[in-house]
Amino acid sequence: MKRTSISLIVRHLKYHRRKGVFFVLAVVCLMAAMTFVGMSVDLGMITVTKTRMQAAADSAALAAAQEIVIGIRSAAEQGETDMQTIQAIAATAAKAMAVDVAELNGFYIDPATDVTLGNRLLKEDGVTYTESFGTPPYNMVKVEIRKTNEDPTQADAKLPLIFAPVVGERAQSIRADATAFIESRDIVAVLDYSGSMAFDSQMRSDTVNRLGLSGVIDGLDDIWDTLVASDVRFSDDFATQKFPVTGFGNINSYGGTYVSSNNTDTIFNQLDLGGSDSESQVRFYNRNNYRSFMVELGVGVYDLNVMSGNLDDRINSFRVPDGYSVTLWDYPNQGGWQSGPHTSDVRSLGSRNNDAEWIVITNPSVGEDDYVAFPQEGKAANGNRKGKPSASESEALWKGYIKYVKNNLSSYGYRKDYGYRTLMQYLISQKKANSESEDLWRAPIYPHHGMKEGVTMLAAFLNNLGYGDHLGLVTYATTSRIETGLWDDGADVTVDLAGEHLTNDVMAINTIQRHKQAGHYNGATGIGYGLEDASDLLDDQGRYGAQKAILLMTDGQSNKYPSGYGTGSLPPGWNWNDITDFDDDGSANLVIDSSYVSGGNSGGNWRAALHSFVRAKEAYDAGYTVHTISMGDGADTVLMDAIARMSGGEYVHIASGTSNAQMEIELEAAFAVMAGQVPPARLLVDSD
Repeated sequence: MKRTSISLIVRHLKYHRRKGVFFVLAVVCLMAAMTFVGMSVDLGMITVTKTRMQAAADSAALAAAQEIVIGIRSAAEQGETDMQTIQAIAATAAKAMAVDVAELNGFYIDPATDVTLGNRLLKEDGVTYTESFGTPPYNMVKVEIRKTNEDPTQADAKLPLIFAPVVGERAQSIRADATAFIESRDIVAVLDYSGSMAFDSQMRSDTVNRLGLSGVIDGLDDIWDTLVASDVRFSDDFATQKFPVTGFGNINSYGGTYVSSNNTDTIFNQLDLGGSDSESQVRFYNRNNYRSFMVELGVGVYDLNVMSGNLDDRINSFRVPDGYSVTLWDYPNQGGWQSGPHTSDVRSLGSRNNDAEWIVITNPSVGEDDYVAFPQEGKAANGNRKGKPSASESEALWKGYIKYVKNNLSSYGYRKDYGYRTLMQYLISQKKANSESEDLWRAPIYPHHGMKEGVTMLAAFLNNLGYGDHLGLVTYATTSRIETGLWDDGADVTVDLAGEHLTNDVMAINTIQRHKQAGHYNGATGIGYGLEDASDLLDDQGRYGAQKAILLMTDGQSNKYPSGYGTGSLPPGWNWNDITDFDDDGSANLVIDSSYVSGGNSGGNWRAALHSFVRAKEAYDAGYTVHTISMGDGADTVLMDAIARMSGGEYVHIASGTSNAQMEIELEAAFAVMAGQVPPARLLVDSD
């Protein structure tokens, strides 16, 4: 019995000791659990804060980079070209925006240390990049948000913790950063080289009505003056100027020499454009009886009836031995001999008009080399200049000009006026192709010259911007082509793009386009073909990491398309309600079919417009934005606007102006706007 009691007591004591151990363990476990809960709460706070900080950094970087985008676009629209100043202003604005966005999200950043600007340029492989910070051109912004300050009273103080102090940590350092950048662009300029790109420099009813006759003739005079100043020479006769300041024979003034005759040969001779054969020649025209004319050669008087040469009632020609003086004797019907003297070293002996006869004597002592060469050589089928036209070639070319002037321009008071203005009118209206007139690219012929200046503005802007943009050139008229270099005979410079037709050498593209002229290749307008070539170029040479765009310009309406093209040529699944529902009301804003009227102008070619729009849609489907510029009252504004809206591009229309100078200014501004269409900023992610 006693032993049993003792055993119970021992067991009871052991039980109470175990209860104490369990209590201690429970306390320890509870403390550990509380620690883990505290750490979880603190970790959750850290995670949430870091997430908020990252979102704020992303937003701040994007907004800051977008300030650069806005600055570039604004500068382009205002015609600013000082990139150093533009970049400085954009940098200040970017930093200020980063601070504002971070503050709106509840965080502090120091613009001096937490916002860094730099550049990120796509390499030629189209995939990898070069990056640097601190120096322009700025197209990249890095924003860092820090909570690292040991002073808990500061805006960037460490994150205070709730439970961590139990284990010795009272605050946590947290950082987040983000980088945004502006992508490089691959741009293909698709330019109108049709014949209408010379209309604003011609005496045409629409041009004269808009610019005034004085404005048109001032432009023609400017073209002549520019060609004279160019001092261009014949390829095989460098001693002879094509456009001498003294003119050509009696084509020796702006207004011109008026010749009333309708006979081309007569006019040719009166304009003193022909030469003689191997010996000197005197010609004169006799209204009545040529037998009344006599010529003294050295000693003695010679009757025309017994002299060698071609004698008829209109033109009397006879050979004069070189070195002899010539005296013309005139015996008017009123009676009495009258004499010159006129000597053989005088180029033109002038004219006399009375009741009996009208005397014109030309080229009294010139030889074969003294004929007046037509001022353009033309080109052979291989593209090489033909050389200075021969006497017979020049005569045929001059007579082409004479026939044009004697039969045209009566509405403007220049019919039968043979001078610099009508010669320029003839060249740019009748012989505008480079294969006919190899030097017209040198002259300010509108609106083509205004487009040249605009593209020069575009190229210079891209070059100075320094964002690694590439530029290509497609030209179109009746046909289109990707410009691969410049080897035109007579261009005075060559450009070899070495297969890189979408190139970072944007100024080489500018050199190519400045050596072209309106109607350079042919005369019609095939917009769709130009868009097709542009898409092909971007497909073949566009860089993976670049944003791709087409810049389309025209002054007219497309009128070339594939044979048989029509509504049956539309791609499968084509739905106008989906494609051209620009106002999101469920219905198409544009349908191109046989009822289509191009830009409100009658006579538009709906098949060509349809072909152009489909090619633009194919470019958009390939990921290419199409920006458009149209100019003049004859442009298809409906088509150009629709192409831009469909593809997400910008559209600028320039109405027909009152002067070519104003048109040029507006074209430069339009191309500058397009140059400034840098892509929206985007965040740099790990895959970049």
